[in-house]
Amino acid sequence: MKFISKIKDKHLQDIVKGGSINFLFYALNIVVVYLLSIFISKIYGPEVYGRFAIIKSLILILIIFSTLGLNTLAIKLSSNEKYFNDGTFKSDFLVKSYAIIIITTVLISILILFNRQLFASNVFKDNLLEDYFYLFPIILISAVLLNYNSNLFKGQGRVILFSVISSFLPNIILLTALYLIYKFSNQGEFYIVLCLALSYLFVLILSFFYVFPLKWDNVVTKVKAKSLLLRSYPMMISASMIYLIFSVDTIMLGMLETSENVGIYRIVSQVSSVISVFIIVLGTVVGPKISKLYANNEISEFKKLIQNSSKILFYISFPLLILILIFAYQILGFFGTSYQKGHTSLIILSVCQFLFVVTGFVDIILNMTGHQKIFGKITIFTAALNITLNLIFIPKYGINGAAMATGFSIVLNNLIGLFYIKKKLNVITLYLPLQKSKSP
Repeated sequence: MKFISKIKDKHLQDIVKGGSINFLFYALNIVVVYLLSIFISKIYGPEVYGRFAIIKSLILILIIFSTLGLNTLAIKLSSNEKYFNDGTFKSDFLVKSYAIIIITTVLISILILFNRQLFASNVFKDNLLEDYFYLFPIILISAVLLNYNSNLFKGQGRVILFSVISSFLPNIILLTALYLIYKFSNQGEFYIVLCLALSYLFVLILSFFYVFPLKWDNVVTKVKAKSLLLRSYPMMISASMIYLIFSVDTIMLGMLETSENVGIYRIVSQVSSVISVFIIVLGTVVGPKISKLYANNEISEFKKLIQNSSKILFYISFPLLILILIFAYQILGFFGTSYQKGHTSLIILSVCQFLFVVTGFVDIILNMTGHQKIFGKITIFTAALNITLNLIFIPKYGINGAAMATGFSIVLNNLIGLFYIKKKLNVITLYLPLQKSKSP
């Protein structure tokens, strides 16, 4: 805390302090995720872990389409004093958002449930996935609503609550449940998806205790559902494309490769994603600040915030890249010798993750400054490119092809956004240690 008190810039203090708190739980979550990966991989094997990875990737993608971008909009609205201030809701955006999200999620869940055999056999060519789809409606509905509540907490500045609720608690419950079931009952693969469903459902119920009862202003502004969707739709496009860029490789490997290779690649992705941990962690604090400073026309502070946060990202992510490049083979060997086949793909993804991180908070800046439509167009282009490259590279190069396609796409996505931000907002999100710093 003495180190934080020596930092003169208030916003930088908040980033370091809030980021440190968020990182504590995010780091714990990473440990839990890796323990979960090791447990499933070693006890059940790469094939089972591959099926688990496919389901998790589907959830990430379907969350975006189920929320229609309202989850991203929740961050912006709940950090805006016109809509939410000092624990009090000044508009009914929350109630309208819940209604829309529940309807869309239920419809998608029913569609998947009644077509579970088609998805398992024809799409992913793995009949054993059908058992996972029996409980998929519970998983999806719980995950979607939990994601919305988490983003609501993020916008409200409830950093610790967001960090615990969003991912740490569901994962620790899942790991504990799986371990206990295996230890005392030695049950089969179906219990993985059962525990996954129950973990999401339990944490969702817990999250509602922090949402309700709602505190309303004396005069509540009525927001039309159509108005919300018009604002959230561009965010859905950009967010969905980002998730597609990061998750479509796993889905397409499930369609074009074996479940075993999906499991290996999933471990590779998780190891390389350690480099991008801090862009997610700090984004929790930076996002609402960017929105507030820009809305209040505090442009000088807005630019300084972006430049300082980019500098932090560089100096944290670079050492992580070096460590992974040096010990890539040993790290994968920890999960099992079969995972060392992913050595080359780990190198590719790690370098690209680093380049993605040092280009800064491109998505947050564009979404929080009213440029969500252009960011949507950028991500549509790079997502389409990613799918095309995966179709070309995976049949030829397997998991290395997936790494090349995804790595190139995520870097290109942020580079285009970086140039657009420079042109429209006159601020550079990229930090390089040799460049001369300019006062905003």
